[in-house]
Amino acid sequence: MGADATIYCLENVTDYFGFERLCHDLMSLEGHSSIEPLGRFHDRGRDAIHVDESGRTTIFAYSVNEDWRAKLAEDASKVHKHGHDCDQLVFITTGRFTPGERDDAIERIRDSFGWKLELFGVERLRVLLDTRHPQVKSHHPQIFPPEFLAYQSGIEASAERNHLFISFAPEDNALAEWLTRKLTAEGYLVWCEGFPLPAGETYPSDADTAIKSQTFRVLGLYSRASLQNPDVMRQRAQALGIKSENNSDFLIPLNVDGVPEDQLDQVTRSLRLIPFEDWATGLRLLLKKLDSIGCPRLLPNGKTVAARALLERDVLADQTEPVYSNCLRVQKIPEAVHCFQSQLIIPYHMLQELRLKWAYRTLEPRLFLSFHEPTAAIRDQYRVGLLRDEYWRQSRTICGISSRNLVSELLRKSLIVKCHERGLEYCPDTRLHYFPKGLVKGDRLKYTRPDGTRTYTKTVGERGFWRPSGSMRYRYHLAPTFYVLQDLLDDFVVTVRIRIRLSDISGRVLSARTALSRRKHLCKDWWNNDWLHRTLAICQYLADDDTIAIGEQKGERILINSVPAHMNAPISIDESVLGQLSYERSLLLRGLEESGLHKETVESEIDLD
Repeated sequence: MGADATIYCLENVTDYFGFERLCHDLMSLEGHSSIEPLGRFHDRGRDAIHVDESGRTTIFAYSVNEDWRAKLAEDASKVHKHGHDCDQLVFITTGRFTPGERDDAIERIRDSFGWKLELFGVERLRVLLDTRHPQVKSHHPQIFPPEFLAYQSGIEASAERNHLFISFAPEDNALAEWLTRKLTAEGYLVWCEGFPLPAGETYPSDADTAIKSQTFRVLGLYSRASLQNPDVMRQRAQALGIKSENNSDFLIPLNVDGVPEDQLDQVTRSLRLIPFEDWATGLRLLLKKLDSIGCPRLLPNGKTVAARALLERDVLADQTEPVYSNCLRVQKIPEAVHCFQSQLIIPYHMLQELRLKWAYRTLEPRLFLSFHEPTAAIRDQYRVGLLRDEYWRQSRTICGISSRNLVSELLRKSLIVKCHERGLEYCPDTRLHYFPKGLVKGDRLKYTRPDGTRTYTKTVGERGFWRPSGSMRYRYHLAPTFYVLQDLLDDFVVTVRIRIRLSDISGRVLSARTALSRRKHLCKDWWNNDWLHRTLAICQYLADDDTIAIGEQKGERILINSVPAHMNAPISIDESVLGQLSYERSLLLRGLEESGLHKETVESEIDLD
């Protein structure tokens, strides 16, 4: 338990200067008794130095950055640039690394600067803090709050009854998970099967033993489904047995979906069930019950403030709200699939170019299936003619291919042809069909939002990415991809996903590894709303009058609705209440700061999940 909880605190550090002091203390105990802290600002790559009796100089650098390799390279470059004496570099990070990454870092520092590198990651810090110097944690409450230490000691006393055990049927999983989150935020230790527990906690391997010896109360979720589940019935029977022995309300029953009283056994009917048809109301009653019976609260209590704040307001509004998907409904598909035959074999390179202008499926070197005729130039050059028509709705297979799968393939390929008709280009390196620079005026793709307002999104843009050797600029291009699903909303539905083509400023495609880091850098602040708006913009660009039309002749046209499928949720989120909660949270933080608590420590304890 202790080890994982220690890692949790280290990986959630918000006070960098507090982390520096923690590292100074550990290094002093690890043989660098004369360590001289230098950190804060303008440290030129040095957070501390140590010179031993022989004159050997060790420089210390600390990092809480996720990209520890970039920080290591940056600090080492600064030390070298400023000409500091250095025989050994000690780098301490809250990050994780593989043995290969460790060896590579040591080798790079040795080859580049001639220094020995001593590397400490989060696991090595854990060993120091939990086995060699456990007393250090109590000196750093900004990283290991007193509540955390109390939580640690409380968990270690595993023989005590300090857990709430949630007994539920799989059909009630959503409520069980939600209830676990809320109770955990209130500071309770909760066992809920399948739910990720706080650092170091595990669901008991023997639930029966846990109920008998380690559970403070059992929360039984009573629903129509649970009354038919033998495992849940056994757990409740065991809890009721303990109630009889101790003459206490060991089982706290929660009525999930209004189970009629006549469906309950005589003993359960004598209990007072907490109604949970309305989750928020049920939770308030449950918290009041747990408080009245003195249920242990051994988790750090910082999240309690946020949980209670959420419960004081009903953030749900009793009105409908549209919810958009990335699915486009296919309105019309040609009835006939044409089978074409060419008198001459079309070269492979020509076929590769042809697929950007004609959506087809190759059967044999000279046989093709398609909804549409090829271009006139191809028909004339290779003597392509219609062989016969196949009606896909009337046959399960066409030329040995599943008719529906063939339709899905031709729909997807037809959308690619449509993209190239509208000016998109194909990148053979990434296999993406992307918006080139200058396709639309100012690279601004105008579109209409669901609320009717007009705006735009960038199809091509540039960003700067910091590296130790200097900032590097890269270019991104929006690139739509299409997939066809069967029997989701209709017979056929097109899903649109937005990909990103990444290159340097000259247009050269970035390597896969480099592109991954740039994509994370670019898209880290793109949320659902941002992806939806880019999807709307691209669909509207491909469409005329809300319809994406492919094919010239009326009987061969494919029609796809360019407005993503959406539905109205029966309830919505009241944004004004969320804004008020945010305002109250700010007031709370300000008040706690004025009382002397460190801002970063307070914020790290508040979670509005």
